[in-house]
Amino acid sequence: MVEAASGVSWMNRWMKPGVVLIATALMIACVNQREQTKREIQRFMQTATGEFLNASGNTLVMVPVYSRMIGLDTLYVERIASGGGTSERLVSLEASPDGKKILQLSFVFTQQGQWRNLRDNPELFTALLPKDVRPAGTCDIKLAADLNSLTYSCGGSVPESFTRAQHGAAR
Repeated sequence: MVEAASGVSWMNRWMKPGVVLIATALMIACVNQREQTKREIQRFMQTATGEFLNASGNTLVMVPVYSRMIGLDTLYVERIASGGGTSERLVSLEASPDGKKILQLSFVFTQQGQWRNLRDNPELFTALLPKDVRPAGTCDIKLAADLNSLTYSCGGSVPESFTRAQHGAAR
């Protein structure tokens, strides 16, 4: 009887620390995944920023902005068609609920004429109100490994390929 009692007490003695150790390891793994996703979002925002052109003469400009209402990790995306039309949207980068991928949530302006020259006046984004934008689906912006080209599709549009614009005089 003493052996059985000592076996149970030994088991009880190590069960609680074992459970705590496993729970701590799981929490650390979750935090590490969340931090990894945050770093991936920041890396994407830094490397995708700039001006891109495609063979059709369309221009795509992406600029990181601060828009409290939309999210902390937000890109302003301006697509200028070769025919002169311009579309503007905000793309919020967020971790998926499982934390394994980055969601690109799109918002368009409810009154296009009200928000002009946003690229030149990024401080205007802090004045956005919920009535100024509406959800517009998701985007699929994929930066190539060389960081000099990307494919772009938002709101169900056909994917387009763009190449980073090279400014300045050639030497």
